[in-house]
This record gives sequence, C-alpha cells and structure tokens, in this order.
Amino acid sequence: MEEKLNALNDGVKELRSKNEEREKVAFSASLSALGKGLQFIGPYTHVNTLVNKNAFTNIGNAYDTNTGIFTAPVKGVYFFNFVVFNPHDISTGVRLLKNSIFVVAATDNPPKQDTEDTTCNSVSLFLQQGDQIYLQLIENRRVYTDSLRRNTFSGHLLFTM
Repeated sequence: MEEKLNALNDGVKELRSKNEEREKVAFSASLSALGKGLQFIGPYTHVNTLVNKNAFTNIGNAYDTNTGIFTAPVKGVYFFNFVVFNPHDISTGVRLLKNSIFVVAATDNPPKQDTEDTTCNSVSLFLQQGDQIYLQLIENRRVYTDSLRRNTFSGHLLFTM
C-alpha cells in the first residue's frame, strides 16, 4: 500500500512539474482607458492598425500595447477574439491579420432602429514562434471608444505544438 501511495505522489509531482514548465500566454486589452469622455478613431482613407492600449492582462508579455501587435512566443494553437462597438452613422469594420495576411473580419453598418450595435469575431490559429497577429481598422470605417471599454482584443495560447 505504501509503495502505491509513493508512486501516486511521484506521479502528482511529475504532473505539477510539467504544468509549471508550460508556457503561459494570455492577453486582453481595450482601445482606451478613458475614465470620462469619448474618442473616435477614423475614418481614414487607408487601413490603420488598431492599438488596444489598455491591457487588462498580458501574461507572457506577448501583446505590445504600443503597437497593437501580438507576437507568438512559442509554436502552438492560439485563440483570438475581438469586439467592435458602433454607435453612430459611419460603418465600422475591423479585420484580423496574421503576418500581414487577412484572416477574418467583423463589420457593422450604421444602426437603424437603436443607436448602438456591436460586432465581433473569433478564430483559433496555428502559429509559429514569431508570427504576428494584429487588428486593422478597415478604410473609410470608424471605431468609437469611451469609458465603458466596449472595443476589446483578446487572445491566449490553447496548447503548444
């Protein structure tokens, strides 16, 4: 019995050790940390990288709040989600890119019945170490942000490969 208990304890120690060695990567950020007021971004005649400057969490420091770019620290499968808020009469649209190549988008036209609309998209991607993921505001579109922080960009490592 004691031998079995020791074997189980050794197994638990090994699992804990493997978990501690696992890469930990997760971030979530909003466009701004405005306490009051509002801010419009766009429209522009060309695409612009959206920089979500207000990081709620940035475990692993793979998301750069100065550039808006996530750089994969390890090879693996990652999950990304972004939410875009649109309360006004100019369409909104954001696309997610991997190494400058379009992956997915979320767009929304001006609200008709109410004054607020939200759009979002999510994707799981296989990334090599060093691959970059970022959001772009589509040309002639606008994003609005305020103290409610409704525009967000988040991602995390699901597992390494």
